[in-house]
Amino acid sequence: MSNLVHKTDGGFMEKMDNGVKCQKCGYFLKTSEITAAYLYGKILLPFNSGQCKMNM
Repeated sequence: MSNLVHKTDGGFMEKMDNGVKCQKCGYFLKTSEITAAYLYGKILLPFNSGQCKMNM
């Protein structure tokens, strides 16, 4: 999950113990929420499209 970018403010998401946190605004996502967002098509994996963008 490198290079996750928070779409709202463009901040990079830093990996924490049980999720990721935006370095700019402090928005936090649990790993399970990221998995659910991927399964519902809200985020794209960086392998297919460059940097991962979050739609949350």
